[in-house]
Amino acid sequence: MFSIRRSCTGHIRVCFSALLAVGNDGREPFKARVGSLPFLVYFTSRYRGICVGTLLSRTTVITAAVCVTNPNTHIHDYRPINVITGTSYRHPRRGIRVQVTKVLMPKCINDSATIGYTVQQSPAVLVLKRKIPDVLVEIPLRPINIDYKGEEILSLHEECIMAGWHFFYKGDKIYPVSKFLLQRNTRVQFLEIARKNVWCDTLTLKFQKALLNIGYKGVFDKSYSVCIRDTDQIAQPCHGMYGAPLICRGKLVGLLMAPDAQWSNCTGYSNLIHLFNSEHTLSFMKCVSRMFEPEFDLSWDGLKTSLQLSEYEKEYDYIPAMYDRVLGDSSTSSEEVI
Repeated sequence: MFSIRRSCTGHIRVCFSALLAVGNDGREPFKARVGSLPFLVYFTSRYRGICVGTLLSRTTVITAAVCVTNPNTHIHDYRPINVITGTSYRHPRRGIRVQVTKVLMPKCINDSATIGYTVQQSPAVLVLKRKIPDVLVEIPLRPINIDYKGEEILSLHEECIMAGWHFFYKGDKIYPVSKFLLQRNTRVQFLEIARKNVWCDTLTLKFQKALLNIGYKGVFDKSYSVCIRDTDQIAQPCHGMYGAPLICRGKLVGLLMAPDAQWSNCTGYSNLIHLFNSEHTLSFMKCVSRMFEPEFDLSWDGLKTSLQLSEYEKEYDYIPAMYDRVLGDSSTSSEEVI
C-alpha cells in the first residue's frame, strides 16, 4: 500500500485509472478470446429462447432436455432443430447451421409429474447430420471431455467457469414473458462452488414447490446438484443460458438445466447446477458415452489463460459494420430484446 501511495505522487490521474482497472478485475463476465471455446454451440429453442450446447464429438452435442422438449407433457417434439456452430458471435449471418437428425433423452415414466421432475434434471444429446470441415468455419470445432461418472470431487470454493450469451448484470431490466437481454459475444464468468444450504436453499425449495404443484410425490435427491455463486455479486447466468456448461478442472461436469430451480428475477447471484451422475441419468450417459470423442485433454490452467483477450482485443469486437454496431462497454448487456 505504501508503494502505491508513493507512485501516485505527481501522477494522480494515471494512478487513479490504474486503481480503477484493478477494481474491475473481479468475477464480472468477460468477452472470451475468439477461438478459446471451440466446443460451444447454440440454437434457438421453442421452449427457452436461446439455448447453449457443448460438443462431445464433432457430431454430438449435449444440452439441457428442457431446451428440446416440454417438461409438462409426455408428447415428443419431432420438429427440426438447427444448431449454430463455428462462431462465438451470435448473429444470423455468422456460423454454420447444422441439422439435428436425432435427439436422445433418458426414458421417463409416462406420468406428467414424474416427467416434469426427470426432464428438468436431465441432459439431451443431439446428433448432428454432418461433420463440419475446419476450413468452413471461423472457429474449428473441438469437443471437450466430460465427467459423467462424478469422478471429479468438487470442493467448496473451487473455481469453475460458465460460458454463454446471457449474463444478467446488476441494473438490467426484467422483460415480461420470454423476452430477455442477450449479449452478442460469448462471455465467460468465473464462479465458485458454494454451500447449497446457504446460497441455494431457496432455489431448492422453489424447485420442490414447483414440482409438488404438478403432483410429484417422489423423493427429491439433492446430492446430484451443486450450488455456484458470484462472490462479487456483479452478474449471474440467467434465462437464455439453459444448457450452458459448468467446466471445472478442464472437464464438463454439469449443465444449467432446471428452469424452476433458478431465480425468476435473476438477482440472486447463485445458480443450481445439475450433474450427470444422478440415478435416472447415469445409465443413459453410460449408454451414449460410446458417441463421445474428445480430441484433446484440456489443460485447466491453459484454458483459463487462453480465455483472456490480448491487449489489442480489449477495445474492439472486430465486427464489420454489416453485422452490428460495435458496443464499447462490454460490462453491460446489449439493448437487443429477443
